[in-house]
Amino acid sequence: MRIPAPHWPSVVGRARADAGPLLLAAVVVAVVTLLAGAMPPMLSATADAAVRDAVRRTGSDLQVHARMEADDGPGGSRVRHPRLAEDVDDFRARATDELGPGLRASLRPPVSTVTSPTLKITDGSVLRTFQLAYLARGGGPDVTWIVGGPPRPTASETAEVPYGAPPWPVQVGLSEADAAALQLRPGARIPLADDQGNVKTVQVSGIFRPRDSADPAWRLLPALLGPVAGADGAGTTRFAGLLSRDSLPDARLAFGQDELRRTVWFTPDPTRLTWDAVPSIAAKVVALKAASGSSGARDGSLKWETRLDGVLRDVSSQVGAASAQASILLTALLAVAALVLLLAADLLVHRRAPALAAARQRGMSLPVIGGELLLESAVMALLAAAAGLGLARAVAPGISWEWMAPVVVTAVAAGPAFGTLAAARAIRDRRVPANRSARRWLRNTVRLRRAALETGALAAAAGAIVALYQRGIGGGVLPASTPALGALAGALVLARALPLGTRFVLKRLLRSRRPLAVFGAARAAAASARVLPLLVLVTSAALASYALTLGAAVGHGTADGPLASGLLRLAWVSAVTLPALGLLGLALGAAAGAPERWQTLTRLRTLGLRPREAHWVAAGELLPVVVVAAVGGPLLGVLLARLTFGSLALHLLTRADPVLALPWWGLGLVAVVFLVAVAVVVPVESALRRRRRLSEVLRAGDS
Repeated sequence: MRIPAPHWPSVVGRARADAGPLLLAAVVVAVVTLLAGAMPPMLSATADAAVRDAVRRTGSDLQVHARMEADDGPGGSRVRHPRLAEDVDDFRARATDELGPGLRASLRPPVSTVTSPTLKITDGSVLRTFQLAYLARGGGPDVTWIVGGPPRPTASETAEVPYGAPPWPVQVGLSEADAAALQLRPGARIPLADDQGNVKTVQVSGIFRPRDSADPAWRLLPALLGPVAGADGAGTTRFAGLLSRDSLPDARLAFGQDELRRTVWFTPDPTRLTWDAVPSIAAKVVALKAASGSSGARDGSLKWETRLDGVLRDVSSQVGAASAQASILLTALLAVAALVLLLAADLLVHRRAPALAAARQRGMSLPVIGGELLLESAVMALLAAAAGLGLARAVAPGISWEWMAPVVVTAVAAGPAFGTLAAARAIRDRRVPANRSARRWLRNTVRLRRAALETGALAAAAGAIVALYQRGIGGGVLPASTPALGALAGALVLARALPLGTRFVLKRLLRSRRPLAVFGAARAAAASARVLPLLVLVTSAALASYALTLGAAVGHGTADGPLASGLLRLAWVSAVTLPALGLLGLALGAAAGAPERWQTLTRLRTLGLRPREAHWVAAGELLPVVVVAAVGGPLLGVLLARLTFGSLALHLLTRADPVLALPWWGLGLVAVVFLVAVAVVVPVESALRRRRRLSEVLRAGDS
């Protein structure tokens, strides 16, 4: 079977003759592809930033504890364990292995700490406390001893200490700030006692200075670097002494068996955290906590403590809500863009109907006609989509493909489908039946088909609202499409009501003596039968008002968080883009009816109608549709906002119950922009057709 080849001169000539509508459609595809391709990656980057910010603000460290091995010796004594620091290193390694590779990659190197109970400084000041602390990790933190030296052992490596012996001596190092505040020098004894009054023998071995005071390890025990006010209650000041690997065994003997607390700290690295890694990290943290040993267990099992899973759960809820809310706005943009592209395709078919009919009458097959139109629309749509993706790649960290597909498919398929259907109807040998009942049956069939489509749209809108109430905003595509489907359903209702209103006005004006009003009403009644222009205008105005209301609600709550500010930016972009698409739809709809409109007005001019009066008649034809959109669209958007805002989970972003603050200035601006557009379209159309002579218009067959 031979594949029919396109007639290239016809393809090029057709595209050249209709370059204007094709260019407008290309602009729509490029702009919407830019938004649809750039917004999801930008939201993903914002989600990454939100995860990092939440972890950075909350300081959600993972802590793991384990009881130290008993140091009981023979004869009711305790034995000094010289390799205690190595046991702490082994404990750190064991905890690190349990993390798993995924969680381990998102954490900073672990830090081990061994801390004593908080002691009282018994020099007459009851508001000063002291703590012995050992701090270690692989490769630091490093200190420089400016006076004295690091703590040394106070006895033989394997000394035995009977229970009830005098306090075991231990050496610690002090920072410059602590030593200055306590007025102590190397060799001095720090007067300390625990809560039961048991005296502790602690001696200063030296004074140190950290090589890097900004090292994250010092954050775990800030009292090692200087006095910390309020650490043990109001009015208290905590100091700390640094233990070395050599003095850690002495500190173990200076306190009871279970008084020293060894901990390994894992601090999340915000630079390594991404939104995609959150589910696996949260699942691993929950598993660690579930397998954690009991706090009362006397063995060496690991006991994990962290708030990281809760923080990730909260930020996951926020990101999920923000993504779903952003999908509402993107769905609204895609819906209006698809309607505009359908209107552009309808305009192209309206202009090409004579040429398509002639080609069909000359014997050109429908596959050839459809193939030529498909080739033209595919080239236009793909080039425009490539331009939009190029711009998206320049302004966003990546490109999203799934959101751009509906617009590109509509741009590619609408023109060929409408054109092929028009060409098929051009030579259809279907006569109008002479029987009145048969003609009535045909009219009823058309009405039933339209009613079925409208009923399906209304059912889809109702189902979307029910799904939104039952599943919430994160329940899938259907709940996210609620505003778009609701706006489309409302526009269909208004499209049903508008012809009734225009016909009623026309009947009233037929009995009046104002011919201009009669002419305008007659043209308006004829134009109100076209459904697609009204759908574009009402839907764009309604969804623009919805975006304005959503932006006002988010901005009223807060716009400080990365997610809230990102959603707010998308809402404002949508509030600007949607009316622009609506104005483009107004221009396309006016252009589709312009030849017939201005032919009628020009013929009326031969009967004495002045140019200024012709402008009023033209405005009267366009105004009903625009007035319905300017008034009904914002009201429909407010109604949708009231119906859906309770299920949008805005409180997760605003941290408060959302307030439905209607931006009346914005809603009024949308209405005014649509009305002013009519005052621009009519003079532009008049200027474009001013060159045509009356004699040309009066010729038979002139269009």
